Amino acid sequence: MRHSKTTRKHHMFRDTVDRYDDLRREWIHGHAGIWTMQQRRAELLNRRIRRRIRDKAGARPDPHADRPTRALLAREPASIEARIELVTVGLLALLVPVGWPLGRLVYMRTEALIPARLRAYPIPAYLWAAVALGVLTNGLYAVRGETGIAGALLAPWLLAQIPAAFLTAGIYGILNGWLAIPGSTDWWPVTPAPPGVDLALPLGPDDLTGPGIFPRAEPAIAAHELTPVTRAQGHSVRLIIGALLVSVVGIFWTVGVVAVGTKAVLLQPITLTSGYR
Repeated sequence: MRHSKTTRKHHMFRDTVDRYDDLRREWIHGHAGIWTMQQRRAELLNRRIRRRIRDKAGARPDPHADRPTRALLAREPASIEARIELVTVGLLALLVPVGWPLGRLVYMRTEALIPARLRAYPIPAYLWAAVALGVLTNGLYAVRGETGIAGALLAPWLLAQIPAAFLTAGIYGILNGWLAIPGSTDWWPVTPAPPGVDLALPLGPDDLTGPGIFPRAEPAIAAHELTPVTRAQGHSVRLIIGALLVSVVGIFWTVGVVAVGTKAVLLQPITLTSGYR
């Protein structure tokens, strides 16, 4: 009895839903490159898969197999790749301290909808939403035309957190291997409704009539009842690549505009007012 309560409490804080973890782990492992944090993502998915199998089989966990690579801030950057990762993460934390956690929150909330309401992660939707919001926030910054260091530096930095949140949500979908799942290149891959159940209720005696002598045509099957031979493929990854390229161009353009505006503010002549003539 005590073991049963402990098991239920242990499963309460564990994600037991299979969100194509095996396919995503394979994709992440194959595209990890020099990034140790991607290897850690693959190891975490592998640990989740093993835990799910052990829960179904009732096997005891192996503590030595469930020790993935430590987090970035918990390990010493002993290699060039680790230093590059640390510098990259530090710059992102400095540039988007609000947009990053918001984007991660959006990713986690969207992932929780899979596979009940969404059949894949909508990467293009978030990337192009970031592009649209980036154009809007840059337009607001250009229209206001504030002067001073706050208007030239602080205002665009705060406005950039809004599109950065959606850009982060889309990039998290790529980093977590959702490109390996069909439908992740669609705008909003909604899970199709389950087919209707057609119950042939016996309202009378069974028909024991044998087959006829002459062949007869079977009734036509409705189009919505046909089983597809192959799964419908999603859109091309060009939609995602285009959004990433536009985002990169927008980031560099924004940084350039902010740099020019800040330089103009700093080089303004300082007028000293005094009571003496």
